[in-house]
Amino acid sequence: MSKNDSLYLLLGPEEGDKDAFVERLINRISKSIGQAPEIHRFYSFDSEVSEVLAALRNGALFSPYRVALLRNIELLTRKRDLDQLSQYAMHPAAQSTLVMFSEEIGRIDKRLEKLVPKENKVIFWELFENQKMGWILNYFKKRDIRIDPQASSFLLEMVENNTRELKDICEKLSIFFGEGSEIGYADVEKILYHSKDESVFTLFDKIAGRDLEASLEVLAKLLLSGEADAVSLLGGLLFQIRKLRSLKLLIEKRYSPQEAFTRVKISSKRTQKIYCAAMQQYTLQEIRAIVQLIARFDYRVRSLGGVLHPNLLQLFLYYLIVNGGSGSFRF
Repeated sequence: MSKNDSLYLLLGPEEGDKDAFVERLINRISKSIGQAPEIHRFYSFDSEVSEVLAALRNGALFSPYRVALLRNIELLTRKRDLDQLSQYAMHPAAQSTLVMFSEEIGRIDKRLEKLVPKENKVIFWELFENQKMGWILNYFKKRDIRIDPQASSFLLEMVENNTRELKDICEKLSIFFGEGSEIGYADVEKILYHSKDESVFTLFDKIAGRDLEASLEVLAKLLLSGEADAVSLLGGLLFQIRKLRSLKLLIEKRYSPQEAFTRVKISSKRTQKIYCAAMQQYTLQEIRAIVQLIARFDYRVRSLGGVLHPNLLQLFLYYLIVNGGSGSFRF
């Protein structure tokens, strides 16, 4: 691998395309060295820059090549951190690649952006409305499944508008309904809220009511079914909490509830009812704390073994529902 592969900066909200980019990069590295590289994952709010750079500089135990994935780099603003990255960029470790991520585009420190070669800085823009609808319709068309436009619109309300999340839910629907079927609005709503199987949406319903016992019960069923892992659960909840935050901000700016729902693209009456309950139960300060709480637990479940995930998720729900996302904890 060349020195030009030592540093990448991936920005923007389109997580599915970022995943594909990183997958291609790792495949290229694997082909070049004859085996998979050693992957290290870090989050800026929970890791020191020195720790990240040490992982890149130290020899790997099982592979001659190291890849470090550093997320939330919009949080890197301290001079000390930027100085360390600047020094590393001038003399990057051999056989290593640092990939930095952020959903933000305009909030990255300019000094940080200048460290990365122009060709290695990539912005992954959110899909336009017509592209998102087209993506869903095309996905099902390839599988000989017809989906009603109203059902597609409902999916876009419920699922984070990046191809990673869209692919996940569309894949589950295509498996459930099968080739040659037709999916309507009522079918999608039934799957998300009324089926015997629990989902991240039914979990959010219980969280919205600030019901810890019911939330833990839904979580237990989800984990028992094996249909959802800790990372996807936290990602699905983050999307819904962010929508809740947007609604709360609009209401505080004196928008009417209906105007607010229109702006965040929630038209389903059932969904509106759930978010109304959540707005009554949680303050804006708590909602902001919950966003950070999800990020912290996401880091932990990615870095710890799966055997610990049930306990971590139970603890997560306690801090979310009982403490409103706040509290001093170390694990």
